[in-house]
Amino acid sequence: MCISDPKLSFDAMTIVGNLNRDNAQALSKFMSVEPQIRLWDILQTKFKAKALQEKVYIEYDKVKADSWDRRNMRIEFNPNKLTRDEMIWLKQNIISYMEDDGFTRLDLAFDFEDDLSDYYAMSDKAVKKTIFYGRNGKPETKYFGVRDSNRFIRIYNKKQERKDNADAEVMSEHLWRVEIELKRDMVDYWNDCFSDLHILQPDWKTIQRTADRAIVFMLLSDEEEWGKLHRNSRTKYKNLIKEISPVDLTDLMKSTLKANEKQLQKQIDFWQHEFKFWK
Repeated sequence: MCISDPKLSFDAMTIVGNLNRDNAQALSKFMSVEPQIRLWDILQTKFKAKALQEKVYIEYDKVKADSWDRRNMRIEFNPNKLTRDEMIWLKQNIISYMEDDGFTRLDLAFDFEDDLSDYYAMSDKAVKKTIFYGRNGKPETKYFGVRDSNRFIRIYNKKQERKDNADAEVMSEHLWRVEIELKRDMVDYWNDCFSDLHILQPDWKTIQRTADRAIVFMLLSDEEEWGKLHRNSRTKYKNLIKEISPVDLTDLMKSTLKANEKQLQKQIDFWQHEFKFWK
């Protein structure tokens, strides 16, 4: 089965930094008269705002930042939803006011125009795995990790999600997304953040030993059975499942990431350092 290369992008970004008192006053003054910004919850030491047709969320809270010993301003956005001009506007008019700024969240999104419902996803690490099934009984969403952890992986039917949300219709027959949400320290490892993940098509019928074949079939059919195995047995059967799969989609993800790494790094540099747009 031939799988096409996934489309790769940063799908969400959070940048935090500090506003000194003068910059906080200057930015607040600019935002209060700028038509592309909607301000609310405004006090001397805090404000919340949305900008560029609600595509950017901005929050400043000096009191909370001081008490939690963290940076006082946060900007959240999906770069895929911003035009080139909007990105430049955001960088020039908002981010440029911040000092000591950096990323605290980056989401890497791999979009496959293929049906991933029959693939088996697993991690070499001991991470919590949650599966939600669609009306047809097939997996529709798989989660690895917990939402507040430094890394949270979602594998889901993007076409179905858009349909459920009444968004723009997807023209391709299938659209599945593998999304890796990185927070805090993990944002620095965006180019090496899923080496433990495997998205496989294991053929359990090729296993010679009857007992192993039965156990692998059971593990593939019921996630809860993994918890009943000894740690050494879990490692053994994870390795066996990898061996009997002719394909691992994460190999394709790694090669796609490698091919796009320089361009993605230029995007990060644009937001953090250089005022140069990427090609």
